[in-house]
Amino acid sequence: MRRSVLGVADQVVSSGSNYLTAFLASLVLAPVDFGAFVLAYAVVTVLLAGTRAVVGEPLLAHLPTVEGSRRRSLGASALSLALVLGLVSALVCAAGGAWFSALLVFAVWMPAALVADAARYVLLARRDTGRALVVDTVWVVVQLAVLGGVLAWGSWSIGWLAAAWGIGAVAAVVAFGVVAPERFAAPRAWWAESRYLSGWFTATSVLGQVQIYLVLLLAGAVLLAVDTAGLRAVQLLVFQPAITLMAALLVLLVPPMAACTAAGDLAGLRRARGRALAAMAVIGVLALLAIPLREVLLSTFFPRYTAYAALVVPIALQTAIGALTVPFQAQIRGFRQGRALFAQQLVQAGALIGCAGIGIALGGVVGLAWGLAVATAIALVAIVARALRLERPVVGTPVVAA
Repeated sequence: MRRSVLGVADQVVSSGSNYLTAFLASLVLAPVDFGAFVLAYAVVTVLLAGTRAVVGEPLLAHLPTVEGSRRRSLGASALSLALVLGLVSALVCAAGGAWFSALLVFAVWMPAALVADAARYVLLARRDTGRALVVDTVWVVVQLAVLGGVLAWGSWSIGWLAAAWGIGAVAAVVAFGVVAPERFAAPRAWWAESRYLSGWFTATSVLGQVQIYLVLLLAGAVLLAVDTAGLRAVQLLVFQPAITLMAALLVLLVPPMAACTAAGDLAGLRRARGRALAAMAVIGVLALLAIPLREVLLSTFFPRYTAYAALVVPIALQTAIGALTVPFQAQIRGFRQGRALFAQQLVQAGALIGCAGIGIALGGVVGLAWGLAVATAIALVAIVARALRLERPVVGTPVVAA
């Protein structure tokens, strides 16, 4: 129980810092600068997601199934691969800065950010949630300290927001070096061990990010810029806080589910899924509470976007429905069935893009929000069906990874 509480706290701190960065940017930057920040931060998020797909997410699914004596060396190898990908990401941001200057300010911080994120996953895969919480707390405390300095002595800019985020990441890497035994090792060992997952996880992550960009491009091509900003503000208000908790549970569920499936323990798998569904139902109910409180919440946190209160209903419904998908996402990852995970992402992407396009055509930004809710409902039905199908071979025999 203590381990679970610390794990949730760690994810809240980690995701909360990302939410804080976006929320603060919406408050202190002019709408044009905020739009530029959102796009630059989106690219950074894609690069981070790509590294998680190669390093972090396979760690959660694979490391709990290997012998204890090999876990430390594999974790060190995974950190080295994250460093290599961080350097590549820095070059991508630097090159992209030639066309989009807001991206350039993130380049120098990418190696530290990707290593710090991978370090979290090494600790979480070992179920060492206490040390993971220490690392993430250092990140957010240092980030807040830098932001406090900007508030006191500087002026707000995209560069300072990026610097606060990056300096926090550097501090997190240092903290990891102090509290954890892992050190860097040759990256080849982790790649050879985990590539049966990394390929499918990377394809799933890329597709997930591409679908987001396609929806953004569709919205940008059809809607006014202020409508896109209003949609994002409502998402930050309703969807983003819930995503923090949903991501926390996903990260916590995958290692024990992987252990259960490797041992053929269907009863343990179902118990974990049942508890997760109960927790996700609570999160969904909390998200739905935003509907009657929408006027008050928007006027308090996003006073520039109170005209978009009508978006709260579909975004809240999307959040509540999406929460129910989390236990089944964790189950598929725990099965180490990368191909099935990618197939599910294909269904989700098709539903999202199709429903978003129909929604925009019928009702503009409000129609888009309702389209996202309908697409999430379709994704829920599909992922439940797929997870239950994959469950059948578990009875009495260990699962074979694909």
